[in-house]
Amino acid sequence: MHNKKNLKTLLHDPLATFKWFERFLAIFCIAIPVILRLTDKLEKGGYNNAWRRSISDYVYMWHNYVFGLLLGMAAMLFIFNGFVYFKQEQQNQLDLDRSGKWYNIVIGVCLLGVVCFPWQQHVYVHFSFAGAFFVGNALVTGYFHTKRWPKSNVVMAILTVMALGLYFTGWFPWLTLFWAEWISLAVVGVHFWLESW
Repeated sequence: MHNKKNLKTLLHDPLATFKWFERFLAIFCIAIPVILRLTDKLEKGGYNNAWRRSISDYVYMWHNYVFGLLLGMAAMLFIFNGFVYFKQEQQNQLDLDRSGKWYNIVIGVCLLGVVCFPWQQHVYVHFSFAGAFFVGNALVTGYFHTKRWPKSNVVMAILTVMALGLYFTGWFPWLTLFWAEWISLAVVGVHFWLESW
């Protein structure tokens, strides 16, 4: 009975609901590469035994609708998150940082661009959207953060830039673009998780 009452109170509290939404988005961002890897089936049956060289390369797996679904969902979650900021600004229901309204929408649109323009067919457009998504995430994590976690967010932003930078230097052959992208998504997830507290 007590748990039922707490759940009802939680569902009627817009700030608590929003925080749980951000936590779901955090876990979802971190899990995307794992889900892609687990669903990477081959045309003739069985599973691909190797990680692909980038997250974007999963668009060419046999069940590529999974790629579109996961990244499309993540993009919509970012965009929805941004619109929640717009709505709360108009109704003053939640005590949220106003800057969240635009950067989440921009990041979501960039992620949609990654999905809509596969890298082999639209090289420049795809990498422009992908670059904007990952650099945007680093900037957002490092600059637009709560005062409660400033050092952690700056360190995570630097980690994102370093992971992508180290990939492009080629110093670590094992560090494919996939792992650099996953580090960036994990940073996004941790950022959302910290923001939700």
